[in-house]
Amino acid sequence: MPISKDKCADRRAMYRELQRTMPGLDGMYRLVHALIAGCDEKTSGVLIVGAGGGRELEELAKGRFDGQITALDPSAPNLDLARDVASDHGSSLDVRFLVGTVDDIPQGERFKIVTSLLVMHHLRDNGAKLAYLKGLRDRLAPGGRLIHADVCFDEFEDFDRLAPIYLAHADIFGVSVDATRLELDAIPNLPIISGTRTRVLFSEAGLTEPFEIFRSLWYRCWTSSRAPK
Repeated sequence: MPISKDKCADRRAMYRELQRTMPGLDGMYRLVHALIAGCDEKTSGVLIVGAGGGRELEELAKGRFDGQITALDPSAPNLDLARDVASDHGSSLDVRFLVGTVDDIPQGERFKIVTSLLVMHHLRDNGAKLAYLKGLRDRLAPGGRLIHADVCFDEFEDFDRLAPIYLAHADIFGVSVDATRLELDAIPNLPIISGTRTRVLFSEAGLTEPFEIFRSLWYRCWTSSRAPK
């Protein structure tokens, strides 16, 4: 059953507040927007993996992107939230909504751009992360680009060093205590890997060396593509 407009509004407000906790996160989404809009084959398709919050759609609607978008998320309620975001912008975006995972994309369907923003850090490094990256690789069209963001520490002790900076930012800019605490409580319980391990997994998945385009505290974003055989 679709969630109500009021619940969508409440959840969108929550997502926005969570995004405010991380300094510069809006800039990451703008960079992703620029990479997508700069693609020279606009109509070849964009796959947004983990689209449930609607953040990528909200950002793309600010510009003039007129390509085809597939918004994918395993949670139907979260995808309803993305639909709500898209509906706010009328017909400015051409979006197909799919409930499921990367494995549910029809075999043979390929995309010029695949985005995976803040998804993989929820998966354990027991083969699940590698399988996920292989699934992303398989959905890339020849010459396509993967845009991947994740929570990442080179040393987990970095969290103890960065948390006071995070809290100072939240205090100065009036981020809610609830949103700040939610982030701090979640991080230690996530199966986070290092940048070095990320590069190893990309290589094993048949992807090129990830090129970092954004970093803020424990958030990082890279671009990659299918590695030549």
